[in-house]
Formats: sequence, C-alpha cells, structure tokens
Amino acid sequence: MSSRVALDLTATVSTPENIQFEYRIAGPFRRLPAFILDLVIRVAILYGSLIILICSGALQVFALPLSLIAPVFLITSFLLDWFYGLYFETYWNGKTPGKWFSKIQVISADGRPISAYQATLRNFLRLADLGPYLSLELFDPDLPPAYAIPTGLVAFFCMALTRRFQRLGDLAAGTMVIVDERAWVPPSIKLDDPRAEALAQHIPPSFRMSRTMGRAVALYVERRPRMSPARRSELASILAHPLAKQFGFPEETNPDLLLCALYYREFVFQPFSPLGEGKPASSVAQRAPLEKGAAIGVSAGTDTGTGASP
Repeated sequence: MSSRVALDLTATVSTPENIQFEYRIAGPFRRLPAFILDLVIRVAILYGSLIILICSGALQVFALPLSLIAPVFLITSFLLDWFYGLYFETYWNGKTPGKWFSKIQVISADGRPISAYQATLRNFLRLADLGPYLSLELFDPDLPPAYAIPTGLVAFFCMALTRRFQRLGDLAAGTMVIVDERAWVPPSIKLDDPRAEALAQHIPPSFRMSRTMGRAVALYVERRPRMSPARRSELASILAHPLAKQFGFPEETNPDLLLCALYYREFVFQPFSPLGEGKPASSVAQRAPLEKGAAIGVSAGTDTGTGASP
C-alpha cells in the first residue's frame, strides 16, 4: 500500500469479481473549493442571463413589463440552486464543474456510479447541510430578520463524525465523495508450485508490468483454477509468448507457468504497491538466462498444476 495515502482517508470496495479498489476519500477542505466554484458558476449564470435578457431587448420585443424581471430572477435562482448539482452529478458521472476542476467525484458507497435518485436526494438535502443559518440582522440592524446566511456547520460536523466524511445528503443517499483516482489492489491468491518462484527469478529485474498488464495477469491467475489445462494454455499464450521472447526464454516455456511467475514476482515476492508508481520491479538478483530444456518444468506440453486459492 502506498505510504502517501493515509489509512484513515481511504475506503476499500470489493467487486463481485473479487477485485478491490481503494478510493481516497475527499475531506471537507478538499470539497470546499469545489462548492465555492460551483456557487460562483451558478451566480455567473444567474446574473449573466439577467444581463443578456436586458441588453438583448427581449423585454421590448415581446412587450414584457420590467416588473417581470424579479419573478424571472427568483425562478432562475431556484432552478439553479436545486437542479444544478442534480443535473451534472447525474449526467457527468458524479461530477459538477467545480468537482471536475477540483478532481473529486461522487460515487455510491459500494463503488458503483451514482444514480439519478441518489443525486436528487443528496442535492435536495444540501439545504439542511448548510444550516444553521444566521440572520441578516447580525450584519446590519436595518436589514430584515431573515435567516439566509448559511454556516455549513451541520455538514462539517457530520463529515467530522463519519468515517468516510459523509454529510447528511451522503448518508441519506448512500454516497461518498472521493478523489478522482483509484488504487487497484490485486486479489489475494496463494501459489503453491515452487516452479513459479523459480521461473520468477529469471525474469529480468528491469522489467516492469504496466497497470493494464498487472490487472490482466492477476485476473488470469485468480480464474485459472476454474479452467481446463488446454484453456489455460490458450489464454496464457496471448500474453506469455511475446514476453517469453522479450525475456529470452525458450520457445517451449509453459505460458501458464510464466504468467504465474509474473504474478508471484509482482504481487507475492515484493510488498505490494499500486502499479505504475515507478517502484523498482523486483529486488531478485538477475539469474543466468534459461537454457532450452531447463529442468524446471517449463515444457509447453506439461500442465503446471500450480495451486491457487482465492
């Protein structure tokens, strides 16, 4: 696990395929800039529409009275306050423009994309999250006693008291706000065949699997116990043959064993770190190249029988 991410700021979600994703939870101070930016955008849309309406001469063209400006202003403000977040979070995969700029995203607590119902619920409860409200009289005694200034203390204390920094709207909708990045955790698999460990020592230390390749290898090793030997060889050959050529292994190297060796080298031998972070591939000393017919059970026609258990 990467030391850059604090354990209390992560949430682990498992998929039905036994793949785990670790999400970085966005705290209140990460979410505040997104809220302010969305507020600025809503105000800009509101007053921009009003200016365009007046300057375009639409009131004169349609013979509308100036007294209509106030109702239009209030209706537009209402629509933006209640449906701005709902629309963008539904159709932008849990993001508003402010969240997109701040690189955060709303998802379901189980890791699935947010639904329209969840977006509606969490946005409609924002009014409660922004409470308690202060009266305008606190700033000017001549102003009416209207409690219209939000403090956001309800949301702040609610996030401070929940493990995933969820405000009332998140708790009701079953959502959480995450940093828009995911650290992939491979499934926990035990390899009992010592030949995988032996072959892993011959893989060049400079070789580093990409994120996509690492996931493919982990998924293959996790599912291989449910495959026949012929099916294993067929699937493993797609990835293993080019790698065997790259490593200088004999052509008859068993592709199934090679993928098991890659899994052992990447996820079992060394402490796990998220793929693609530039960590050295392995501390295994480079061994002498495999010779053709090396006696470690790499024949393409031999079933390795490597044991694996989820």
